[in-house]
Amino acid sequence: MKKILIAVMILAFAWPLAAQQSPQFTHFMFNKLVYNPAYAGNREALSVSAIYRNQWSGIDGAPTTINANIHTPFSGKRAGIGLSIVADQIGMLNTTFANLAYNYSFKVNEKSKLGIGVMGRMEHGRIDWSKADPTDIDDQLIFMETTNNWQPNFGFGLYLSGENYYVGLSAPTLLENALYTDLGYAGEYRSYYAMAAMMFDLSSKIKFKPSVLVSYNQNVPMDFDLNASFLLMDVLWLGGTWRMGDSFDAIIQYQFTDELRAGMAFDFTTSKLNDFTTGTYEMMIEYTFVKGDEKLQNIRYF
Repeated sequence: MKKILIAVMILAFAWPLAAQQSPQFTHFMFNKLVYNPAYAGNREALSVSAIYRNQWSGIDGAPTTINANIHTPFSGKRAGIGLSIVADQIGMLNTTFANLAYNYSFKVNEKSKLGIGVMGRMEHGRIDWSKADPTDIDDQLIFMETTNNWQPNFGFGLYLSGENYYVGLSAPTLLENALYTDLGYAGEYRSYYAMAAMMFDLSSKIKFKPSVLVSYNQNVPMDFDLNASFLLMDVLWLGGTWRMGDSFDAIIQYQFTDELRAGMAFDFTTSKLNDFTTGTYEMMIEYTFVKGDEKLQNIRYF
């Protein structure tokens, strides 16, 4: 009975994730390219990052996600290009998508600029029926081979940024694709994202940065992530996030050099799944390349 209950709960919670084919990251404030193509090139140097997320640790078939990003400015830093790849697995469902983003920025004033981004996207859905555990092995509804589906998509975004803030709006999936028709799923609903953050100097050695990410998809409840982080001596990030109806999260990140930083996040589940999981953990690493004798003027907070 306990196994049946866990399976039902995973389907109830994981199906919306598969349906919207949208990533969820606790490090969202340091991983904006996957949500908004207008962020491409905003690190002002070639930047490479990766995130591994293990959600609901301890539950068989729970989501695991890998995300890799690379982006760089060009044309006098007025434009940017980037690639974001996400591989997500939930039970026997494997969703992979790659976003190729282009951004062009305009100066709003001496300290702010507005980026307009577009992206092309290729989506791949795979069902590995060998991982199914049917009660009746002769059930004709259970296929015994892997099925695959490829679909194109595209999206756009706006990103307004300055020395101590950013605001972004984006719609990364404008087409309502159907990757899992074998499961009776008709199609994807569009996801819309709004993001914002601001940096405050509390003292010469402590900075405070609140961040928010809101996502809307008509097929699932609205997601609302609110983060409060402190930067100590420009090297150590400590923060906490409240994810509406889901978890409280802790983040720690260290800036080893001007180029290299790495961090971890831990999500403490507040939903009914808390009875079956030890929580969620996430690891991130990022490297920003500096050309020749060029030095970054400041550690980029965004």
